[in-house]
Amino acid sequence: MSTPAADWENGLRETDQVRLARIPLELLNHHPGNVRADYALTDAFCRSLAAEQQVAVHVVPIPENHPRGEGEEGYRFWVTKGNRRLAAARHQQLSDLLCLIDLGKAGDRAGQFIDMVVENDDEFRRGLTAFEQAQALFEAHQAGASRTRIRKLTGRTREEVAGAITAGRLSATTRQAAQQMNHDWTLEDLALLAEFDGDEEALAEIHQRVGWGRTVRYAVEYIRTERAEAAECARVRAELEQAGIRVSDDIPAGALTLTRLAAVVEGFDPGTHATCEGHGVFLRSRGTATPVAYCTGPERHGYAPPEALGEPGAPAVGSAAQAKANEPERKLVIEGNRAWKASATVRQEWVAGLLARATAPKPVLAWVARQLMEMPTPLRDKLTGARHTTLWAKLLGNIDTASTAAARPNRLPLLALAPIAVAYEHQMTVPDSARYIWRHDRTGAVSRPDARAYLSLLVELGYQPTPIEQAIIDGLPYCGDAPAEELEHEQAPDAGEPPHEPGAEETSTAVPQDADAGADPRTDPDAGGGAPYSAAA
Repeated sequence: MSTPAADWENGLRETDQVRLARIPLELLNHHPGNVRADYALTDAFCRSLAAEQQVAVHVVPIPENHPRGEGEEGYRFWVTKGNRRLAAARHQQLSDLLCLIDLGKAGDRAGQFIDMVVENDDEFRRGLTAFEQAQALFEAHQAGASRTRIRKLTGRTREEVAGAITAGRLSATTRQAAQQMNHDWTLEDLALLAEFDGDEEALAEIHQRVGWGRTVRYAVEYIRTERAEAAECARVRAELEQAGIRVSDDIPAGALTLTRLAAVVEGFDPGTHATCEGHGVFLRSRGTATPVAYCTGPERHGYAPPEALGEPGAPAVGSAAQAKANEPERKLVIEGNRAWKASATVRQEWVAGLLARATAPKPVLAWVARQLMEMPTPLRDKLTGARHTTLWAKLLGNIDTASTAAARPNRLPLLALAPIAVAYEHQMTVPDSARYIWRHDRTGAVSRPDARAYLSLLVELGYQPTPIEQAIIDGLPYCGDAPAEELEHEQAPDAGEPPHEPGAEETSTAVPQDADAGADPRTDPDAGGGAPYSAAA
């Protein structure tokens, strides 16, 4: 008894012009008129074919009267759609390919060429966006596919699969916010947003920085740095308030830092000031969490106001008036320090990837030779101790002498670069004075010319510098992450308000350098206008 056909079967149009079969590779050849010049055989694409995850290749029988060249005698089919897949299958040494044998196109040579266009024209084929890929791989994982299975079938790495699944969990609100950004998203970039899923403030800042042309990775690291600073400031403030110490966001009007008092009042001892009724500290919510002690009644300790010293109208050094005058510069220093720290994290991730490559880029060997001949300060200071720094494992992983001896010749220049890169990265990030490298008014652990040489090499090798790194490379002052035209708009004086005249609010009073902060509290806003607060004071 025959089974009745289902309703949907009655609407099928069967054809004897197309057959589906697995055809051995030795029977397949590229179409003699194949127009694709570059097969672009990526590792991921080849791995996916090896896992038998491929679209069926379209083939036509080779005409019997077609002249065969040497080595072509065994071919029976030409590939009309899927020549890239055939090239990858040969590269992976597969035994066969899933094929659609199109008998209808066998004698239509013109149609075979048109098929090549239709198959590969961007107007007819659109790849999935990063958002769509993430959603598909996430749904596959939710449906029971293990990460290992997804990795093998798609040819992606463990990190890429993990990033896709993470990105697939993003809320609709976050995906919508990301889609509004003018950015060519990757799965890796999308995964970075998981940390800020639903965080409108962070997403808005990422949107702004991406709009400035900054990478998503840098924007994320900048926000992390900014928030870590704010958390540390909140922690320090809570400890000070719990100890009963008066804490303000800035130095009050008429107050003077203890550093300044010690400089202008003979015999003044900041260590005994804690019992003074005018004692307090200011701790700004932005920048480093360094409390600065002040006195709201400096006249009690014998301080004469500037007017009495023959400086009418001049703000006292370390006073609220001068703090206000220094505010724009202080904000730039805070932004610069934050940008320098965030840049280091992003850069070191890239350097770790560079040092892990199997083949060294051509410029590496010559640059290494030049560095060893010139032996600049970062190498003189840290090259011999590079292996004993924490950065060694971070940038090189578990590399040791045995693995170095077994390295292939093409990799050796990278191994020679490794301790040099570690020496530079250590001196540009670890010493306290490393934060001054980007500044024109201070001297850091690495000179700007040396930092420029190192950063320029990375850029030549493909690294995308952050704005503060680009300023060092160009030999220009860092003016912030925002584009120049936006900075000019923000800094323009308000209507009816006269522009600031340089020097109108400055004082020439000499102040010695702060031994604790390593900075001049009069001229360096990074120092906060005084010595770091000590609980013993």
